[in-house]
Amino acid sequence: MHGIHSDPRGGEGCGGEDDSRERGETMNKEKKKRIGLIGFGQIGASLNEMLSAQPELNIELAFVHETNPERAAQIPDGRRLESMERFFLHKPDLIVEAAHPEAVRRYGALVLKECDFMVLSVSALADAALENSIRSVCHEKGTRLFIPHGAVLGLDGIKDGLSIWEHVTITMRKNPRNLNFDAAPHVRGEGITKETVLYDGPTRGILPLFPKNVNSHATLALASLGLDRTRSILVADPKLEESVIVIDASGGGNSIHIERRNPIKGVTGKLTILSVLESLKNIFGSREVIVTC
Repeated sequence: MHGIHSDPRGGEGCGGEDDSRERGETMNKEKKKRIGLIGFGQIGASLNEMLSAQPELNIELAFVHETNPERAAQIPDGRRLESMERFFLHKPDLIVEAAHPEAVRRYGALVLKECDFMVLSVSALADAALENSIRSVCHEKGTRLFIPHGAVLGLDGIKDGLSIWEHVTITMRKNPRNLNFDAAPHVRGEGITKETVLYDGPTRGILPLFPKNVNSHATLALASLGLDRTRSILVADPKLEESVIVIDASGGGNSIHIERRNPIKGVTGKLTILSVLESLKNIFGSREVIVTC
């Protein structure tokens, strides 16, 4: 169902200094890729800063669509797009959603009728009807939906063993102040005073409850056993000062255990933002309809 577009950069000894210089000159002459951003929060603004600081990537900002007035005021001059209805006039090669699952629901089909779409709010695909609609548009128009690996390290290893895995589990541990409880009214973050398991069950069930926190769960599930067979565990621990993600996969006598720890700001870690940039650099070239990268 997914394909991971591997980094096209090869190892050393692929032609020497002259060839490297020639490849660099060729890249600089290539037409710049144009991306549109939906959302200018922490990820969108950081991505814009990183792209501006690395002109050698040949990726430029076509426009930004942001509905929050305060955030919209920070958009670079001439780049603000009030309505998505005529976004195609800006001739983007790719639209990057960095807003909210509602943006995927609202704009997914609209965007994919014109160009490729990269979504960070992967939790929106818990809606099977939306996923099917997106697949249909992709096949009809020849466009692609990209899912960056984000917080999921080792996704290539998970995919490599797809035929043997019997169990895949992702466990996320965070301080409750770094979790968004807006869609989970049955629990209040300020009431958590000790380590508390907030959810333990199929991945599809957690996505509507913590849509801003568990996109990594959705990415792993879509790339492995699916939303109904992958197990998700979310733990709130007020003693934690970092985000902890553990992935376990087992089957056929084989197993994988991956643990990642990183400091976080708000609900998004810096490593997640950096991984989005890396995915952007490697995104072109794959021919699958829905692509983890």
